[in-house]
Amino acid sequence: MEKYAQLGETLARITAAWSLASLWATVKDYTGRFGYTHMVVVDAARIVAGIRDAVLYSDAPPDLLQAIDRELVYEDHPLVRHALNSQSPFLISDLTNSPMHQGERWTELLADVVKSGEGLVIPIWRSEEPLAGFNLGGQKPDTSGLTRALLQVVGHAAIERALELRQGKGASAGLTLTVRETQCLRYVAIGHSDAEIGKMLGISPRTVRFHVDSAKTKLGVSTRVQAIAKALRERIIAV
Repeated sequence: MEKYAQLGETLARITAAWSLASLWATVKDYTGRFGYTHMVVVDAARIVAGIRDAVLYSDAPPDLLQAIDRELVYEDHPLVRHALNSQSPFLISDLTNSPMHQGERWTELLADVVKSGEGLVIPIWRSEEPLAGFNLGGQKPDTSGLTRALLQVVGHAAIERALELRQGKGASAGLTLTVRETQCLRYVAIGHSDAEIGKMLGISPRTVRFHVDSAKTKLGVSTRVQAIAKALRERIIAV
């Protein structure tokens, strides 16, 4: 019962958060109760857009983030790829202990507390698309199914509140484009046809056109060229 009481208290604090700083402090306080001392939060749409500043919050050392920026492509990162295809929280050790990933550079570019302890990735989805992700770490954290579920509930609430706060400050349209809209628009900008994009994403060319048209509407433009130009200018996508 205590865990549920703490959950209710935390959700109320998230709803009342008046700034991003207070919001992330509330989430950190809650995750810390389960032994997680490390937290990184990323925006899924900005990761697939090829934008480097996809991090919404991080307490990782600046030199670690700089090394990741230099050496890795976020959208190709195994943790990111897994989170973009699964709505279930998963342990980082599930991937680092896999023979197919052992010795890869990304396993060295993890926070020290994750390498010496354990890490948990919590994908945050809205409907059928990924919205964001939490990367948590601790020396001996609680990794039980109940804790994962509670953390995912808090993660959902935190991301929704973060979007409200950022949009209230005049955030760009990139915060309202879905992951699929962002992916399709970026691939169009790179020069791929609807058929090629559909094959890469596992969707039909018609669905690709639907996502691009939806992006155009949200960006307030009438053509694909205008949409690409505005998205590049406002750093909603990068090529």
